[in-house]
Amino acid sequence: MKSAVGKFVGAALACSVFVVGLQGAAMAKAANRIDDKAAKAAAVSDEGVYQLYKNRSWRWGNHGAAYFAVQKRQFTAWSTQGGKSYGEGIWFIPGSGKLCFRATWHGSWGAKTSLSCFEHRQAGKVIYQRKSANGDWYEFRDRHGKSDLRNGDYASRKVKRFKAKF
Repeated sequence: MKSAVGKFVGAALACSVFVVGLQGAAMAKAANRIDDKAAKAAAVSDEGVYQLYKNRSWRWGNHGAAYFAVQKRQFTAWSTQGGKSYGEGIWFIPGSGKLCFRATWHGSWGAKTSLSCFEHRQAGKVIYQRKSANGDWYEFRDRHGKSDLRNGDYASRKVKRFKAKF
Protein backbone atom coordinates (compact mmCIF):
# COMPACT_ATOMS: atom_id res chain seq x y z
CA MET A 1 0.00 0.00 0.00
CA LYS A 2 2.78 2.42 0.90
CA SER A 3 4.52 1.83 -2.39
CA ALA A 4 1.31 2.59 -4.34
CA VAL A 5 0.82 5.82 -2.39
CA GLY A 6 4.49 6.66 -2.84
CA LYS A 7 4.26 6.09 -6.58
CA PHE A 8 1.10 8.25 -6.74
CA VAL A 9 2.72 11.08 -4.77
CA GLY A 10 5.88 10.82 -6.88
CA ALA A 11 3.86 10.92 -10.11
CA ALA A 12 1.78 13.87 -8.86
CA LEU A 13 4.93 15.75 -7.85
CA ALA A 14 6.57 15.05 -11.21
CA CYS A 15 3.41 16.24 -12.98
CA SER A 16 3.27 19.47 -10.96
CA VAL A 17 6.97 20.15 -11.64
CA PHE A 18 6.29 19.62 -15.36
CA VAL A 19 3.28 22.01 -15.27
CA VAL A 20 5.25 24.66 -13.37
CA GLY A 21 8.06 24.26 -15.91
CA LEU A 22 5.60 24.79 -18.75
CA GLN A 23 4.16 27.89 -17.04
CA GLY A 24 7.65 29.30 -16.56
CA ALA A 25 8.47 28.66 -20.21
CA ALA A 26 5.22 30.33 -21.29
CA MET A 27 5.95 33.36 -19.09
CA ALA A 28 9.48 33.61 -20.51
CA LYS A 29 8.11 33.41 -24.05
CA ALA A 30 5.57 36.17 -23.28
CA ALA A 31 8.34 38.33 -21.75
CA ASN A 32 10.45 37.84 -24.89
CA ARG A 33 7.48 38.95 -27.04
CA ILE A 34 7.09 42.09 -24.93
CA ASP A 35 10.85 42.77 -25.15
CA ASP A 36 10.64 42.42 -28.94
CA LYS A 37 7.64 44.75 -29.15
CA ALA A 38 9.26 47.32 -26.86
CA ALA A 39 12.51 47.18 -28.86
CA LYS A 40 10.56 48.07 -32.03
CA ALA A 41 8.53 50.82 -30.31
CA ALA A 42 9.52 54.49 -30.29
CA ALA A 43 10.64 56.37 -27.19
CA VAL A 44 7.80 58.46 -25.78
CA SER A 45 8.41 62.18 -26.30
CA ASP A 46 9.18 64.43 -23.34
CA GLU A 47 5.76 66.04 -23.72
CA GLY A 48 4.17 62.58 -23.87
CA VAL A 49 5.86 61.53 -20.62
CA TYR A 50 4.78 64.80 -18.99
CA GLN A 51 1.15 64.33 -20.10
CA LEU A 52 1.22 60.73 -18.88
CA TYR A 53 2.25 61.61 -15.31
CA LYS A 54 1.20 65.22 -14.61
CA ASN A 55 -1.05 65.44 -11.54
CA ARG A 56 -1.54 61.67 -11.55
CA SER A 57 -0.82 58.89 -9.12
CA TRP A 58 0.95 55.67 -10.02
CA ARG A 59 -0.68 53.03 -7.88
CA TRP A 60 1.50 50.09 -6.86
CA GLY A 61 -1.30 47.63 -6.16
CA ASN A 62 -2.13 47.61 -2.45
CA HIS A 63 1.51 48.25 -1.57
CA GLY A 64 1.86 51.96 -2.33
CA ALA A 65 1.35 54.93 -4.59
CA ALA A 66 3.31 57.87 -5.96
CA TYR A 67 1.90 61.27 -6.88
CA PHE A 68 3.52 63.43 -9.56
CA ALA A 69 2.40 67.02 -8.85
CA VAL A 70 2.88 69.66 -11.53
CA GLN A 71 3.48 72.34 -8.91
CA LYS A 72 7.26 72.46 -8.34
CA ARG A 73 7.40 68.93 -9.84
CA GLN A 74 6.85 67.51 -6.36
CA PHE A 75 7.03 63.75 -5.90
CA THR A 76 5.24 62.17 -2.94
CA ALA A 77 4.95 58.43 -2.33
CA TRP A 78 4.29 55.74 0.24
CA SER A 79 5.03 52.04 0.31
CA THR A 80 4.49 49.05 2.56
CA GLN A 81 7.04 46.84 0.76
CA GLY A 82 9.64 45.90 3.37
CA GLY A 83 7.86 47.92 6.06
CA LYS A 84 6.06 51.23 5.98
CA SER A 85 7.90 54.12 4.36
CA TYR A 86 7.27 57.39 2.58
CA GLY A 87 9.26 59.40 0.10
CA GLU A 88 9.32 63.07 -0.83
CA GLY A 89 11.30 64.77 -3.56
CA ILE A 90 11.08 65.85 -7.17
CA TRP A 91 10.34 64.25 -10.53
CA PHE A 92 11.89 65.20 -13.83
CA ILE A 93 12.10 64.17 -17.47
CA PRO A 94 15.71 63.88 -18.70
CA GLY A 95 14.68 62.96 -22.27
CA SER A 96 14.56 59.87 -24.47
CA GLY A 97 11.28 58.67 -22.94
CA LYS A 98 12.58 58.65 -19.36
CA LEU A 99 10.93 59.78 -16.14
CA CYS A 100 13.04 60.01 -12.98
CA PHE A 101 12.34 60.85 -9.37
CA ARG A 102 14.80 61.71 -6.64
CA ALA A 103 13.36 61.30 -3.18
CA THR A 104 14.32 60.93 0.43
CA TRP A 105 12.61 57.86 1.81
CA HIS A 106 11.79 57.65 5.51
CA GLY A 107 10.94 54.57 7.55
CA SER A 108 11.54 53.00 10.93
CA TRP A 109 15.06 52.29 9.60
CA GLY A 110 15.87 56.00 9.15
CA ALA A 111 16.14 58.03 5.93
CA LYS A 112 17.76 57.37 2.58
CA THR A 113 17.86 59.38 -0.65
CA SER A 114 17.51 57.50 -3.91
CA LEU A 115 17.12 58.13 -7.61
CA SER A 116 14.85 55.94 -9.75
CA CYS A 117 14.32 56.23 -13.50
CA PHE A 118 11.91 54.51 -15.87
CA GLU A 119 11.99 54.28 -19.65
CA HIS A 120 8.84 54.49 -21.78
CA ARG A 121 8.29 53.31 -25.35
CA GLN A 122 5.10 53.48 -27.36
CA ALA A 123 3.63 51.44 -30.20
CA GLY A 124 0.15 52.64 -31.15
CA LYS A 125 -1.78 53.12 -27.91
CA VAL A 126 0.37 50.67 -25.96
CA ILE A 127 3.09 52.08 -23.71
CA TYR A 128 5.87 49.82 -22.48
CA GLN A 129 7.85 50.67 -19.37
CA ARG A 130 10.92 49.33 -17.61
CA LYS A 131 13.12 50.46 -14.77
CA SER A 132 16.31 51.95 -16.20
CA ALA A 133 18.49 50.64 -17.46
CA ASN A 134 18.12 46.89 -17.34
CA GLY A 135 14.65 46.21 -15.96
CA ASP A 136 12.17 43.98 -17.73
CA TRP A 137 9.76 45.65 -20.16
CA TYR A 138 6.07 45.32 -19.41
CA GLU A 139 2.85 46.84 -20.69
CA PHE A 140 2.39 49.99 -18.65
CA ARG A 141 -0.67 51.12 -20.60
CA ASP A 142 -2.58 48.68 -22.76
CA ARG A 143 -4.31 49.36 -26.08
CA HIS A 144 -7.54 50.20 -24.21
CA GLY A 145 -5.82 52.93 -22.17
CA LYS A 146 -5.78 50.88 -18.95
CA SER A 147 -2.78 51.51 -16.67
CA ASP A 148 -1.84 51.89 -13.02
CA LEU A 149 -2.00 55.70 -13.35
CA ARG A 150 -4.99 57.49 -11.84
CA ASN A 151 -6.01 61.14 -11.96
CA GLY A 152 -5.50 62.87 -8.63
CA ASP A 153 -3.44 62.42 -5.50
CA TYR A 154 -3.57 58.92 -3.99
CA ALA A 155 -0.39 59.40 -1.95
CA SER A 156 -0.32 62.55 0.20
CA ARG A 157 -2.96 61.56 2.75
CA LYS A 158 -1.19 58.31 3.58
CA VAL A 159 2.20 60.08 3.63
CA LYS A 160 0.85 62.46 6.30
CA ARG A 161 -0.24 59.48 8.41
CA PHE A 162 3.14 57.77 7.99
CA LYS A 163 4.96 61.01 8.90
CA ALA A 164 3.01 61.23 12.13
CA LYS A 165 4.20 57.75 13.10
CA PHE A 166 7.91 58.30 12.47
